[in-house]
Amino acid sequence: MPQLIWEPVDLLSTLGVMPIVGEHETSHRYVVEQGPLRLQLTIWQYDSDVEILLSVAPLPEPVLKYSILGCPGIRLISDKSGTFLEFAAADTFTGRYDGYSVIPYGLRLRVEPQIALEPFSHRA
Repeated sequence: MPQLIWEPVDLLSTLGVMPIVGEHETSHRYVVEQGPLRLQLTIWQYDSDVEILLSVAPLPEPVLKYSILGCPGIRLISDKSGTFLEFAAADTFTGRYDGYSVIPYGLRLRVEPQIALEPFSHRA
């Protein structure tokens, strides 16, 4: 399986938090808190897996768990609608993702002005 293509600096600048780096640097966990909302994004870059958990205080379990197994790439986007991250869906590309090409479909994550997750597609 190809390694996930991503730029850790893009996540740092977009999410505004330092990651908790796992043992042997095999994972990066970002935790963003906004009032009662808590977003936990974990990336296992060598497995190309991404997990997003969204929790609401005081509930003990996450209200949303979203996993992308075999995610080929994460891309930072800044446009007139704001700054956000795009996560490519598995099997999006026939070859290895180059890190620059438009991701045709997947999941979008923004944290400003508030945490928001949305599926997207650039295809007609």
